[in-house]
Amino acid sequence: MTTLKASDEGLVKIRQARRERGSTIEDPRWLVEASQILEPDRAWTEAGPYADGISLPTWRRFLAGREPIKAHAFRAFCTVLQLDWEEIVDRPPLVSPYQGGVRDFCQQPIDSVVEEIRQKCHSKIQQLYSKMQLLDIAQPVDVSTLYVEVNILEEITSWQPGEIRDLLRDFNPDADNFNRLGLGKVRQKRVPGLDAVKSHSKLMVLGKPGSGKTTFLKHIAIQCDRAKFEANKIAIFIPLKTFAEIPNLDLLEYISDEFASCGVEGRSQTEFALSQGRGLILLDGLDEVPESNSDAVVRQIRQFVQKYYNNQFIITCRIAASKYRFHDEAFTCVEVADFNNEQIAAFASNWYVAFFQNMEAGKALASQFVEKLKMQQNQQIRELAVTPILLNLICLVFQTKANFPSNRAKLYEEALEIMLKKWDETRGIQRDEVYRNLNLCRKKHLLAFVAAITFERGDYFFDKNTVQQLIAEYLANLPDATTNRVQLESDSEVVLKAIEAQHGLLVERARGIYSFSHLTFQEYFTATEIVTNSAPQALEKLVSHLTEKRWREVFFLAVGMLQKADNFLLLMKQQVDGLVAEDERLQQFLVWVNKKSISVNFPYKILAVRAFYFTLEYPFLDRGFALSLDPYLKKVVEQTFELALNLGLQCYIDLALNTVVKDALEPTLGYINSLTVERTLVPILDLVLDCDLVPALKPEQRRGIQELLEQLPDPKSDKEIFEKWWQGNGLAWSKLLRQMMILYRDLGHDWQFSEQQKSLLKNYYDANKLLVDCLNSGCNVSPAVRQEIEETMLLPIAHIEKTRQKCDPLRGLR
Repeated sequence: MTTLKASDEGLVKIRQARRERGSTIEDPRWLVEASQILEPDRAWTEAGPYADGISLPTWRRFLAGREPIKAHAFRAFCTVLQLDWEEIVDRPPLVSPYQGGVRDFCQQPIDSVVEEIRQKCHSKIQQLYSKMQLLDIAQPVDVSTLYVEVNILEEITSWQPGEIRDLLRDFNPDADNFNRLGLGKVRQKRVPGLDAVKSHSKLMVLGKPGSGKTTFLKHIAIQCDRAKFEANKIAIFIPLKTFAEIPNLDLLEYISDEFASCGVEGRSQTEFALSQGRGLILLDGLDEVPESNSDAVVRQIRQFVQKYYNNQFIITCRIAASKYRFHDEAFTCVEVADFNNEQIAAFASNWYVAFFQNMEAGKALASQFVEKLKMQQNQQIRELAVTPILLNLICLVFQTKANFPSNRAKLYEEALEIMLKKWDETRGIQRDEVYRNLNLCRKKHLLAFVAAITFERGDYFFDKNTVQQLIAEYLANLPDATTNRVQLESDSEVVLKAIEAQHGLLVERARGIYSFSHLTFQEYFTATEIVTNSAPQALEKLVSHLTEKRWREVFFLAVGMLQKADNFLLLMKQQVDGLVAEDERLQQFLVWVNKKSISVNFPYKILAVRAFYFTLEYPFLDRGFALSLDPYLKKVVEQTFELALNLGLQCYIDLALNTVVKDALEPTLGYINSLTVERTLVPILDLVLDCDLVPALKPEQRRGIQELLEQLPDPKSDKEIFEKWWQGNGLAWSKLLRQMMILYRDLGHDWQFSEQQKSLLKNYYDANKLLVDCLNSGCNVSPAVRQEIEETMLLPIAHIEKTRQKCDPLRGLR
């Protein structure tokens, strides 16, 4: 029992004890003493605040005896008055008197009454709550088939104090190992949802839109009805939106009518079961109640909970809409946690089995879905898969081609359509208008306005005042907007809360600190603001961020949104080429790259060969990009690695090489230090790879290289001999090998780049990768522009100009 009140006899003893103590009702010493009983090690003052459940209004209710209060507060007050709480507590009768009707329930055991009601309500519960309708799926599916165990956070994240610097601790978009999911990282332990229900008789379950709150309640109702959970209780599922539409609201009457429709005789039987605490009352969607009815609905719930306090209650509500927290009724607030990897995999498996109605086919596609979702290039989509509502969309999109779309902008647009409009429409929920001029289109414009400004600043988290100022600035520019600053500030707060509660696109990460619910949405809205901006310099400004890693997804989305991407892609190409245009040494390197690539006689894609030689000389770069440009070249390189292994060089494999090969050969690592890897393995493999692409090595050259290789002792046969030999001969041996490579193959040059040049070279290479990714993103680009970009990529400036003038002789005269 979580709440208690005094009996009539107990009230007499309470008043007598208070008179004997000689203090007034308002005397704060009562509260201090009661707090010290609950928390003896803490120092208390009369100024408060006091221990949980201890307050002046609670003390007054205790003395009046009309309403129950929290059990621990009741016992503390009794101790202060030197009373035995068990002697004065009001205990409900074992059975309720039955007034009128066919049968006398006073003579009938409560268990048999509960079982009779359960049996009569079974069919209705199964028919109404065992099915659920998924967005854009024609047939409803079984809740039991699709349901994935919910995890609960016992502390509401948005209620916790915190600072922006704490949230940024593990969130660095410029880091190479950046984890996008860190935006919403939660550091508290997850608890299984049913365990939380078992632990608390009164539970307020809060969650973001589409986080699975209703499905959770339906699952509980079904499990209870099937005697798999709280088998001695009656599940009563009440959609609060439906309840709010009934004139003269009365929860008891509503429940009685629900039972009566199943054949339960009379209201008294309902009251009898509830008076014995046998109701599992599931109140769904407090946030879906219209504002005009919300006070009446909350009042009804309060009265009902106070009267039938020994029943079990669960209320669901969106986090930002939970202004009614029912603290006085001892409700414990918890939050639905985002899906983890295991839950995503389980949901996908359940979804595809339900969709195909075939266990084998469903699980096979689900396995493909999970594997592709783990890939680096799909991390942005994985970010959205943490809530059932968006995971359902992602599963639906994937099932058509067993792959994710190359143009992610369209997928995100669908996701936002669900969050902003579709999710409420499908359930017939009409949200209250929060501002007369803020329709759906303007909400999108507002979010794009906020996203672009905060993203440009590098602000992923922002305090409440900042975001409200941005909203006020946007509202001030609407037609017929008020010029009253106080009114704008008030309107901006209302709009912020509405967007958070209704759509879940802006969320409170800690008390007073906001962010977009997903980094993907902030990037999407930023790209939207840039693309829809009528100023021509908007795209030019975006291109200026080309080498900044955190802008990569914005580029990717912007190019997919443009009706025609030619000019934007050419702007990117111009910016890429300009990165190294003024550095003579880097231009010489690009001349060498081009020279090597045109010496290859095999019909590989010329851009792939250029990128390959680029990384051959600087293997710290991502060689996978070059190989992805041409599958035939990739096959040749993989075969060459096999050749390298046959030469006995596998013990040197390190991060300088392809990571897939490195992982496969992990057990052979560690024979020699990284210095040897850099000076021995890489040049040898460069030589082998080049010989495979351009097999024009003369016999005497082959003999010279082979003789040099034979000087190397085998480190696997005797590691100590090898290390000793290397210490005395390694540098001279490496120098000879490099000289041979330069002489025979024009490889292994010591370019002597400065650290600044190396950094610039990496930025240039990464920017070219981004440009290729944008070209291949499903954007609308003409064949001529695609050809021009690919043919001039990774070329020196002088060569690019010559190529362009061949295509357009007048270009250089304009």
